[in-house]
Amino acid sequence: MYRVNKPKFQLFRNSTNSLRTKLLIILIFQLVVFFPVTQRSESQSPEIPSKQLLTSSWILPDIFIPDNPVEYIQLGPTAPEKPVWNIALSSCTARKARRKTKKYSIPGRIKPFEYGRLERDIWKELVNLKKRKLLVPGDEVSVRILDLTGGRLLASINADKKRMAASLIKPFVMLAVYEQVHRGKLKRNKRLERLLRRMIVVSNNWATNRLLRILGRGDLKKGLRVVNVVIRKYRFYHTKMVEMIPPGGKTYKNYTTARDLSRFFYLLYHKRLVSQYYSELMMKKFLDVRTSRVRTYIVRKDGSPVADKTGFVCGLNGDAGIVFQSKAIPGGRDYIFVLMIENKNKPHSRRWRCHKTRVLRRLSNKIYLAFKVHAIEQRGVKVVSL
Repeated sequence: MYRVNKPKFQLFRNSTNSLRTKLLIILIFQLVVFFPVTQRSESQSPEIPSKQLLTSSWILPDIFIPDNPVEYIQLGPTAPEKPVWNIALSSCTARKARRKTKKYSIPGRIKPFEYGRLERDIWKELVNLKKRKLLVPGDEVSVRILDLTGGRLLASINADKKRMAASLIKPFVMLAVYEQVHRGKLKRNKRLERLLRRMIVVSNNWATNRLLRILGRGDLKKGLRVVNVVIRKYRFYHTKMVEMIPPGGKTYKNYTTARDLSRFFYLLYHKRLVSQYYSELMMKKFLDVRTSRVRTYIVRKDGSPVADKTGFVCGLNGDAGIVFQSKAIPGGRDYIFVLMIENKNKPHSRRWRCHKTRVLRRLSNKIYLAFKVHAIEQRGVKVVSL
């Protein structure tokens, strides 16, 4: 037997291997020419941050600068006691804000309050509204205005007077739910978030009662006790939830005050409710509220975000929340507002509700314009009345 040694591999051994090699070289050449590989330098940064960057923390509309075409603007460093809420305005809202705020104008038909004498001007306006019979005998008003940017209490009228809470008790229910989730006694899931959103955004009463039963492990009275314990923990001493919200929303026993509501939104603004993460979740729901007495045409025209909650029941009409004016107007100020009108006689007429809504919107417009005029004058720009 003879052992035959196999020949070593040769690249161009025959015509078949030569043809395959040529085709492979042509294919590689085409890939290199038509699909070049480019490296991106670390110094290059996109004009708009990536979606992951925007959603890494909860996002609100950013500060709007009319001369800057970039949609998302990074905020500079701020003091720890003045937290920054990053609100990202859409391009459509930014164009409207640029077009409206360029002239620094205010409606001529509305005389704004004076920033430094806000409480005095509100008292005068209330007297005027009584003369015009928009406030009838028996109507009691509670007002509290707090400048968050400057840290000043500008107005406090009947702030410690207990009022029927109506739907204004729902923010405290949401606080109790997130407190239990944070402590590990409740599991946060899509169903729980859906109920919270329905309770705050559309003010659904069934969702509120369902959350109370979840807090009490099926026992409604125990759920009410859990809410009241959390209320006392955060020192809302003049707020209490006594009953669930019955069908039709006719709840008259739950009560709160303008001071407690302003304290709630103050702690929320500074991200001190439960934790920073849960404060951001709560703020996001307040920004999506559909019904608002304060989000008027003047506020929407400027593009100022409003995070608030309304409350209405026979005998009470109110609204409380935060206006982020600094996000739409250069030099503007964020402020807390609480406006409540109560009548112990519990009038059931639709006319009473419409008149009180008009009063709340009128007061809101004048308060908003007071902050706007102050911001414009601080920049040395003349205010134009249209």
